[in-house]
Amino acid sequence: MSSAVLALGRTEWKLLSRNKAVLISATIVPLLLGFVLANNVPADAGPLPWSVILGMQLLSVQGFTLYFTTTATLASRREDRYLKRLRSGEVPDAAILSGLLLPVVLLGLVQTVVVVGIAMAIGAPAPVNPVPVVLAVLLGFAMSLAAGAATSAWTKSSEQAQITTMPWFLVLIGGSVWVSVGGENTPLAYLVPGGGVMDLVRLAMTGGGIGHALPATGALLAWTVVLTILARTWFRWEPRA
Repeated sequence: MSSAVLALGRTEWKLLSRNKAVLISATIVPLLLGFVLANNVPADAGPLPWSVILGMQLLSVQGFTLYFTTTATLASRREDRYLKRLRSGEVPDAAILSGLLLPVVLLGLVQTVVVVGIAMAIGAPAPVNPVPVVLAVLLGFAMSLAAGAATSAWTKSSEQAQITTMPWFLVLIGGSVWVSVGGENTPLAYLVPGGGVMDLVRLAMTGGGIGHALPATGALLAWTVVLTILARTWFRWEPRA
């Protein structure tokens, strides 16, 4: 990791910590939601019910901390011409975006550990196979960052991000609820972005093999590729007219 990325990351964390609305959405909301979800599980619940709760916890972090904060951050930095000033220097575009999103990723990783730890402390069993959980976190993070970059192109400010992010939230969370009600994923469930995450967590908790994780992994990779293409097509470095 280059010094430029680290320097941008430190600066961005200072800017992020000053925006109370974004900071609350990125920190308190996912943790509170994670606690509420885990605290409502019956004491005698087995691995399958806990897989639903853990999946929802991961998606709450990926939705609020990763997706919403990425959207609000990039939109705000673009509109105050911070992105334009950074791009006028010698730092490559990829390094600029990496530095700006570094605090978001680190915060998301910490919160993922915390919400999973809360679930374990309350009574969730340990995953039989942790590999699918790792895939759910890494691929879910990549998908959420790409979705946030794409949505930022249509967002004029961090305040407006509360509106422009709603459609993806409805698809992400609503789709995961639909998948969890069905119990076991069907091919149709992989069409919603949260379906892959929910299925990977279910496999981790119930002992599914790596081969069974291929459909969910492929679905998340496909979503990430599509969203990355949209982000590259729509992304703006200068304020919207």
